[in-house]
Amino acid sequence: MTKKFGNFPLDRRTFLGGMAAAGASAGSLFGTTPSFGQSKKTGTVRVWGEPGPYGGVGVAAMNEWAQKNAPGLKFEIETIPWDGVYVKLMTDLAAKRPPSLISVESPIATQMMAEGLLLPVDDMVDKIGRNRLVDGVKWDYWGNWKGKQYVIPAHHQPHLLLVRMDIIKELGLKDPETWDWNDLLHAAKTISEKKPNMAGFCMALGRNLCTDYHFAALLHSAGGRMFDPANKYQVVFDSPQTVEALNFVRELRPYMPKGAVEYSFLQVVDAHVTGQTAMSFYWGRTLGRAAEEAKPIFEATEAFNHARHPKTGRRNNWNDFQGWCIPAQNNPFIDEVKAALLYQQTSKEWLIKYCHSLMPNVAPTYKDIADAPELKDHPFYKSKPKTVDTYFRTSLANSSSTANEMLQGANPLAGYVHGRSVLAQTVQKVVIDNMKPEDAAKWGARELEAIRKENVRLLG
Repeated sequence: MTKKFGNFPLDRRTFLGGMAAAGASAGSLFGTTPSFGQSKKTGTVRVWGEPGPYGGVGVAAMNEWAQKNAPGLKFEIETIPWDGVYVKLMTDLAAKRPPSLISVESPIATQMMAEGLLLPVDDMVDKIGRNRLVDGVKWDYWGNWKGKQYVIPAHHQPHLLLVRMDIIKELGLKDPETWDWNDLLHAAKTISEKKPNMAGFCMALGRNLCTDYHFAALLHSAGGRMFDPANKYQVVFDSPQTVEALNFVRELRPYMPKGAVEYSFLQVVDAHVTGQTAMSFYWGRTLGRAAEEAKPIFEATEAFNHARHPKTGRRNNWNDFQGWCIPAQNNPFIDEVKAALLYQQTSKEWLIKYCHSLMPNVAPTYKDIADAPELKDHPFYKSKPKTVDTYFRTSLANSSSTANEMLQGANPLAGYVHGRSVLAQTVQKVVIDNMKPEDAAKWGARELEAIRKENVRLLG
């Protein structure tokens, strides 16, 4: 590409626009495309995806397949806001009008597969290659229920600790790689005191999914969980670990931006990219924004695995094991979707384009892609190799999520938890209502108990 953003020889919008329109030729990793007879079906194949270019890249690959194998079909992305996924999902499924393919966050996927709404995809896994996954992950992290796989990996994306290293060095603070929670708190306090117009730290505290995910990482680092999959998903949220995580958020709160109690995803990005904060919890999207809009902040920012919990030593991130899943009901294009998805999943070129579309936000899931020299042919890899490697590889040892807490089993209740913003509301009980963390933990546990009781049919 000849256009640039900053000094980087890549224009993301131009890159994606040209790719989606033309559908550059993408050969199969295995030499041939999985066999599929010509389809005579016509119409639009609806695909749900989150905000972000990567869903559009996946659909561009599927349209390339359709041009050759189903010329009467067009795959079309429908973008759903992060905080609107749950409502949209429940509304369209209740109306028996699902899309034909969904790119979805893992908590929603675990709920749908337990509800019996998804098509098992073990046959596709065999064709994609069961041994292709990068070290440190398993197929069931994306979505396995009662021995069947229901989700094909799209990417993994951990949120990490983003740090302005120019500020850290200026103030003589320790290397963030060595920090525990006490060091993070000390750094946030020091920055706020010595940089009067800058918050030391930022995370989401609003009633939204971002707060759910940010708090879940702290909860899991402390050793706490919402449910116990080994004991029929009994609620275990009212625990010393939950109280400790809530206390830590309360201690950090004075050193965050004043508006953090309303922040969701993009407000946290804005705080970092505009220089309002020196540190934040976030996915790789922040670096992409900074590269386009605030090059000095991009150059100064590095990503680290989260600060260690002082007692457990855990550094859990909330890793969204984002995947592709196929609704099983009222879906007229199942065969075509499976063939098109296999085309995308077995194309080295398309999978690299997928990762490049939002670096380093969407990490590769297959070893052959993660190790491909072409993946490193991107300005972020050249300018920030350690940060990209942290997002792509070294973060995996610390993965967790509400869909699979501490990677101990799929949680079919996670979608309901996020649909009701239980974790975010629990946090707000402390940072807005000044409730004692012990009482907030009890409040949250009651909400989780209600969800479990209402949906006990899913637990088997």
